[in-house]
This record gives sequence, C-alpha cells and structure tokens, in this order.
Amino acid sequence: MSNPLVRSLDWNLLRVFLVIAEERSISKAADALNRTQPAVSTALKRLEEQLNTQLVLRNATMFQLTDNGRLLHRECKEVFNTIGHIPSLIAETTESLAGTLSLTMASHMVSELIDESLALFHERHPNVTVDVSLVTSAVVIEQVMNRSINVGICLACSHVPGIEYLHLYKEHFGFFCGPRHRYFGRRDLTLADLQGERAVTFKVFASSEVIQTITAMYRQANMGMPFSGLSDNLEELRRMIIAGVGIGAMPIHVMQRDVRDGLLWQLPPYHRPTPIDVYLVTNQKAQLTRIENAFIAQMREVVAAKTIEERTYPPFFTEP
Repeated sequence: MSNPLVRSLDWNLLRVFLVIAEERSISKAADALNRTQPAVSTALKRLEEQLNTQLVLRNATMFQLTDNGRLLHRECKEVFNTIGHIPSLIAETTESLAGTLSLTMASHMVSELIDESLALFHERHPNVTVDVSLVTSAVVIEQVMNRSINVGICLACSHVPGIEYLHLYKEHFGFFCGPRHRYFGRRDLTLADLQGERAVTFKVFASSEVIQTITAMYRQANMGMPFSGLSDNLEELRRMIIAGVGIGAMPIHVMQRDVRDGLLWQLPPYHRPTPIDVYLVTNQKAQLTRIENAFIAQMREVVAAKTIEERTYPPFFTEP
C-alpha cells in the first residue's frame, strides 16, 4: 500500500459511484442507497476531487460518464464482484462440498456433455445446489469479463483476451421453416429458392460475433429484409418459425426432434451448414470457489473422454 491514493481513498465513495453509474441517475442512486440526493452528489464530488478528474457529465436532461468515469465504472464492477464472492470462498472450509454452483448459460445448450457433467457432479457432490441462469452468449462473455459471474457456457466464434475457454462441442446451424410455409416438405430446393423469403433471427448485438456469423447466413441466402421476427430467446424464434412468421437459422441437432414430429422442416444448404463452437468460459483473473473448480474439473474430465468428432453435432449431413 505504498501508493498514497490507495491509503487515502474512501472505498465507500467507490461504492456510491458504482451505484450512480449503474442507475445512471443521482436521484435513483440515492433511492437505491437509501440516502438523500445531496449526500450522493457530495460523495461523487469528493471522489472526483480525490481522483482529480471529472467522472460524470450531467444536467437536467443528460447523464453521461466521462472516459475516466467509464474506466472507473469497469474497474469498480470488477472489484466489488470479487468482494461479493468472498463469503462463498470463506464458507468452503469443509472437505465435503456444500453450497451453490451458479452457472450462467446461453439458452438451449443441448449436449450430453453438459448433461453427463451435471449428473456426475451431482452424484459426487449431492450437497451442492445447482443454480442455472439463461442469458445470451454475448451477455455471458460480458459478465465473465467484468466478473459478475465466474462460470459460463456459451457460443463463441473467437477468443477474448483474459478469458479462458474450454471447448465443449461444435454445433451447426441450418435454415428451418414451419408447416404453414409453402416450402414445408419440399425436397427439391436449393439455396437460391430462399432469396427474398421472410426470416426471423436473433437480435443483433454489435459485440457478438456469433450473431454476426448467423446474420451472414441470411445475407448469403439473400433473404428479405427487414426481418419479420426478432428475439433473444431460441424458444421464441422456434415458436415464430412454427407459426409461419418466417424462416429461421437454428442449431440442427437441437431441431431434429421437431423435424421428426412434423413441426419443422430443414431447408438448404444441407452439405455445408454454418459451424459454431460452444465453450465453458471463465475469467483468468477470477478467484474461483472450490465448487466452481470442482465443476470445471468435472467438465474437463467428460470432454477429455471424447474425440472432437464425437463432440460435433450433427456428426454427418444428409438431405432431409
């Protein structure tokens, strides 16, 4: 602690600033902290004086973090997320694991690798509660980066520095239509037949190369724009495809049951579908709990027992 700023900085001011930045409002931050607005404004002013920089630009109609404000906001989130994991670390003092495994996943991750890992983990650690949250792949990466979560499973097309990736499996995306669409049941189609067709897709996140990769599929097929349906949730896209709102790109192996049940029909291209990899992701700087380390070790064990060919879905491609 040789740095004078580290010795003199009031950590309560950092907490107040974090709430201000998250709420994007002095008044909302005051409500969240159960303090008066003048007290919150004074705390912000004191922090800016200690750091000798302006953190927030605001007036009656505008609230905006400065460049230094955004930098401090990112660092504060990381610091306080780390602090938030301390109780879990302290609680793990017995040989038998007990507590909660918090796992954040992209929706509809269908793989026996994940299922087997959870089954074996539960058998070996029956006193651990598994708490699964579903978000988009882009949000998984964002939350791992700022350390608001420690363990995530998501799709990824490239690797972000600072994140550790354990490759779980490769899945392929293809186009599907529902029973109401005129192409349902047709076997004589080519990719050119999809030109101008209405389509549904995932909402676009600028930071998500996965969504950009899927969007490129629609461009290659020259489908009609704008999209006729959008959602962050794979299940809701499936609903729209079945309802005839539009054609959609979906993971082929996940949709095979619906194809067998007559709810979906696969469309071209059949032989070279778009591949996307699925990873277990952690932040390299994160202090993982014993429970989290045990689950990651379990997943590594299950993954190591299978070749990449056995971890690719579907394993071969044929026309429907």
